[in-house]
Amino acid sequence: MKMKKNKFILLISMIFTLALLAACSSENKASNSESGKAGSDGNLKIGVVLKQLNTEYWKIVMAGAEDAAKELGAEVDFLGPQAETQYEQQIKMIEDQIATGVNALVVAPSQPDSVIPALNNADQSGIPVVLVDTDADFKDKVSFVGTGNLKAGQLAGKHIAELLKDGDKVAILRGQMGSQTFDERVNGFQEALADKDIEFIVQDAQHDREKSVNILENILTANPDIKAVYATSDEMALGAAKALANKGKQNIPLIGFDGTPNGLAALQDGDMVANVAQDPYNMGFQAIEAAVKAVKGEKVEKRMDSGAKVITEENVAEAIEKINGNLGK
Repeated sequence: MKMKKNKFILLISMIFTLALLAACSSENKASNSESGKAGSDGNLKIGVVLKQLNTEYWKIVMAGAEDAAKELGAEVDFLGPQAETQYEQQIKMIEDQIATGVNALVVAPSQPDSVIPALNNADQSGIPVVLVDTDADFKDKVSFVGTGNLKAGQLAGKHIAELLKDGDKVAILRGQMGSQTFDERVNGFQEALADKDIEFIVQDAQHDREKSVNILENILTANPDIKAVYATSDEMALGAAKALANKGKQNIPLIGFDGTPNGLAALQDGDMVANVAQDPYNMGFQAIEAAVKAVKGEKVEKRMDSGAKVITEENVAEAIEKINGNLGK
């Protein structure tokens, strides 16, 4: 009987010791995780993975994010592939940020469906995710911050509608197929012109300026009766403007999308009739705000519209002045 009692006491002692060791191990892991996540001076560290970094649009997004980070005492690390079509590289960048143990992630997904597994990994690692510019079907996101692209596309269509009549042909240069952002910009534009029986000639120019030149020149050669051109980003709009000049068709109205400095300068020079301007600065700022709130356990709206409006020759100077201020020029 005494032997059984001693064995029981020994068993209880072993269980208690193992539990204590497990608790200590857990505390050490948590401590290591937190120290890995902290920035160099103890600030929150936020990984910002964008579609690319080398265009004006994304530079403005970064300016807004940088200003928000400074105001809120956070550090931001910007990453992005050379081209928006390189979504596999973007996914690798997200995975790398998860491995470094950032406090939060802000992601502008190039291919929303393809990025879901990486976002799930972030969530399982306890890293809150804010989507910016482009939404994805990721149920555990903190928030989506971006333009209402369908409505913005409708603004473009409504603005150019008065220049068109029933049966006219309109060329549309869009970003890569499969991108929800560009799908919505095209769909909104077409919906706004649904009552005019317009023939739309839609080509994927992959958000690339040089490709847009060649593609639109080919469209104009095959369809010399094109009455208007809509480009779903300023990079493509600037390529379209060059193509129109090369073909001697500067009289064809061109409407761009983004409101970047170069895009607005082209509008001011008469190369476009209008530009649907997003607010990428506000987009970046709001995304970092949302990420910091999420880390602190504060409430964040699930959908944040950063806004869009049509810029014409009447208000383009004001829009340029605002952007220059955001970029510190």
